[in-house]
Amino acid sequence: MTREPDTISEGGAGRSAARSTRRGLGLLVICAAQFLVALDLSIASIAMPRMTAELGFAPHSAGLVLSTFALAFASALLPGGRVADLYGRRRVFVAGLLVLGAASVLAGAAWNPAVLLTGRVLQGLAAGFIAPSALGLLTATIPEGPARERALGIFGAIMSAGFVSGMVGGGVLTELLNWRWTMYINVPVVITAVALAVRYLPESRVQGNGRLDIPGCLLSAGAMFCIVHGLEELGADTAWMSTALVLALGAGLVLAFLRVERRSPGPILPLSLFAVRAVGGANAIGLLMVAAYGGMLLILTLYLQEVLGYGALATGLVFAVSGAVGVVNSVLTGRYLRHLRPDQMLLAGIAIAAAGLLTLVVLPEKNGLWLVIVATAVNAFGHIIVLVISSIAANNGVPADHKAVAGAVMNTGQQLGIALGVALMTSLAAEVTAAQADPGSDAALVTGWRWAMALAATLALATVPIALALRKRLRT
Repeated sequence: MTREPDTISEGGAGRSAARSTRRGLGLLVICAAQFLVALDLSIASIAMPRMTAELGFAPHSAGLVLSTFALAFASALLPGGRVADLYGRRRVFVAGLLVLGAASVLAGAAWNPAVLLTGRVLQGLAAGFIAPSALGLLTATIPEGPARERALGIFGAIMSAGFVSGMVGGGVLTELLNWRWTMYINVPVVITAVALAVRYLPESRVQGNGRLDIPGCLLSAGAMFCIVHGLEELGADTAWMSTALVLALGAGLVLAFLRVERRSPGPILPLSLFAVRAVGGANAIGLLMVAAYGGMLLILTLYLQEVLGYGALATGLVFAVSGAVGVVNSVLTGRYLRHLRPDQMLLAGIAIAAAGLLTLVVLPEKNGLWLVIVATAVNAFGHIIVLVISSIAANNGVPADHKAVAGAVMNTGQQLGIALGVALMTSLAAEVTAAQADPGSDAALVTGWRWAMALAATLALATVPIALALRKRLRT
C-alpha cells in the first residue's frame, strides 16, 4: 500500500486559511465537472425527438442518442479510475474535461446521425474518466471526518442538481433556442473548470511504477458494455434470445475479468477493496436505490406525458421539485451526521425513500399531478440521505492508491442500477398491461405502472438487510 504526501503544508493561520480557500475552490471545480456528467446523462432525453427528426434518424434508432452515451460511460468507468490512480487524477480529470468539451462541440454541430452519435460516444468516454477521477481527487485531498462528509453531501447535491437541470434545461434550450445548445452548453463550463483545476487542484497519484492492467481494462469494458446493452434491450422488449445471449456473454466476461484480476500484479480492480470496512455493502445499497429511482423516473415521465398530457418542459419542471428537495437535503445530511449515527440515518433514509415509492403504488388514472410531486419529493428526501451515507461508507478506509478506483466502482454500480431498474420496471409494466382486457387504454397502462412502482419499492426495501448487516462497520 502506498501513502500520498500532503499536497499543502500545515503552518500558521494564514496558511490554514489559504489551504481552506484552495480546498473550497478545488471542491467547486470537482462539483462543476460532476454537474456536467449528470447533466449529460439526462439533457438529451428531452431534446431527443427534435434532434433525431432534424438529422433524419430512422425511427428504430432514435434511442441510440441516449444509449451510446450510457454504454460508453459505463464501459470507461473502471479503466478510467485505474488510469487516474496510476497517471495522475488531476491530469486525467483535465484531459477528460477537454475531450468532453470537444465532443460537445462535435455533437452540437452534427450534420448527420453518425456525427451526432460519434460525439455522444466521445462524451460518454470522457465522462467515464471524469467521474472517478473527480471523486478520487475529493477523497485524496479531504481527509476522512466531518469535512469529507460535508464535501460528499455537496457532491451528492451537485449530482442531483445536474440530473434535474438536464431535464429542465433540455426543454428550455430546445424550446427557446434549438437542440444543439443542449450540447454547446457544456463548453463554457469546461473552459472554466479546466482553468480552475490547473490552478487549484493538487495532483495526486499512486507512488511508484504501477502498470496498467490492459487485459483487465478490455474485459471490464466488454463486460459492462454487454450487461448494460443487454439490460437496455430487455427493457425495450427485444427478442429474448438475442438479449439472453448478450447478457450471457456479459456474465462470461465478468467471470474472466475476476479470474484475471486475481492473478494480475496490478489489477484494475483490486478485489481486496471489497474487504475494506463497508465498501461492498455500501455499493450494493447504492445500486439497488438507484435502480428504484431510475425506473421510477422513467415510468413517471411516461405517466405525466401519455396519461396526464403534459409536455416535455412541464414534465421536467415537475421533477424539479424533487430535485430541489434532493439538493437541499444533500447539503443538510452532513449536518445531520453531527447528531445522528450513520447507521441510524441510513435506515431512516431507506424507510423514507420507500414510503415515497409505496405512495405511487396507488397512481390514479386522472388528477395524479400532486401525488407525483409529493411522492417524488418524499422519495428524494430519503434517497439522498441513503446515497450520501453509502458514498461515505464506500470511500472511507480506501487505500490512497485506490481512491479513483473506489469512485469508479461506485459510479459503475449506479450506472448498472439505472439500467437494471429501467429494464425490470418497463418489462414488468409491459407484461401487466398486455394482460389487461383493453391493453391500449389508460387504465391498462396505469395498472402496469402501479406494479412497476411496487417493484421499485421492493428494490428499495431490499437494502434494509444489507444496511442492518453494516451497522457495526458504519459506527467505526
